[in-house]
Amino acid sequence: MFIVQHLPQLDFIAWLQSKGTKATTSFLQIASDSITFFSLGVPLAIAVFREFDKTSSKRNSRLSFVYVGVSVGIAGLISYAIKNIGLIPRPYEVDARIIQLSVGGGFSFPSGHTTEAFASATALSFLFPKPKYFLLFFFWASLVGFSRIYLGVHYPFDVLGGIAIGITTSFALRFFFRKKTGIFDS
Repeated sequence: MFIVQHLPQLDFIAWLQSKGTKATTSFLQIASDSITFFSLGVPLAIAVFREFDKTSSKRNSRLSFVYVGVSVGIAGLISYAIKNIGLIPRPYEVDARIIQLSVGGGFSFPSGHTTEAFASATALSFLFPKPKYFLLFFFWASLVGFSRIYLGVHYPFDVLGGIAIGITTSFALRFFFRKKTGIFDS
């Protein structure tokens, strides 16, 4: 706890917030809140669309949605468990210069929003392996991570932890889904 409070992370967050505008704050709040829509809504929309596409495999489409959902869910559970072991307070709780500009319940490390965003981005990148999609997915996930820092609810280290958990979880689950379902073979 003492170390966390005395890292330059707090100065960085306070500096970010001091440079912000109402428009920046509103935009980053929307980005932060987009987690459910992009993590589960987009894969669900793709699965529903593919149900009506006569050329795509409905089985693979459904399994792809399950893969994204399981990746996000397991990464979220891992994040939640680590939060409740580490018990790290949030930046706005330890530094009066930092304003809480978004919801953030419980403890700080790792960032659950970032974990889920990167789990989703990684899973979607495996399902849609074109560079343009990869860039789009990871740009969005990075924006979610940055928003959590700017909004005063996470330290940069929390976001890095979330990135590691999200990517690792989706990557590991890819091996399971590849072996059991074959959804990545086409």
